[in-house]
Amino acid sequence: MRLPNGREIEAMDVDFETIKEDWNEYKLEDGTVLKFKTIVSSIIRTADYDPMTGDPVYHVRSTNILRVKVPEEMKRLPVARKPGGEGVEVG
Repeated sequence: MRLPNGREIEAMDVDFETIKEDWNEYKLEDGTVLKFKTIVSSIIRTADYDPMTGDPVYHVRSTNILRVKVPEEMKRLPVARKPGGEGVEVG
């Protein structure tokens, strides 16, 4: 496996079963609610070990999903683009 810094290390894919994927929810002071979830696509165990704990080191590939619920009073109409991609048309 090649790390982002270019270093190559011994590693192997680890099969896994998803037990639970919950949303983390955050309520902002303006009333907006953000829901955030990470979806894991692969887990790779390296030959390295954490020097502090002795635990094996894993690399996790994932995708983040964000849902936003905004209070009605904070919303505004979307801006429509003019054909040709120049300027905007307010509807």
